[in-house]
Amino acid sequence: MNENLKNLRLENGESEKDIAALLNISVSEYIDKEKGIISTTNGEKKKLAEFYEVDLEKFKN
Repeated sequence: MNENLKNLRLENGESEKDIAALLNISVSEYIDKEKGIISTTNGEKKKLAEFYEVDLEKFKN
C-alpha cells in the first residue's frame, strides 16, 4: 500500500503537504503512512481512490 501511495503521489506531481491537507492530517503523519509506519484508514483509502480516480483495490494491503 505505502509504495502505491508514494508512487501515485509522485506520478501526479503532488507534494506530501498536498496529500496531508487532503486527508486533514499533519505532513509528518502522512509521511509515516507512506513509509508504512502508520496504517491508512479505510476512509483515507476511499478519499485517495476518489482523488486519484483509481479503483479502491489499489489501496488494499
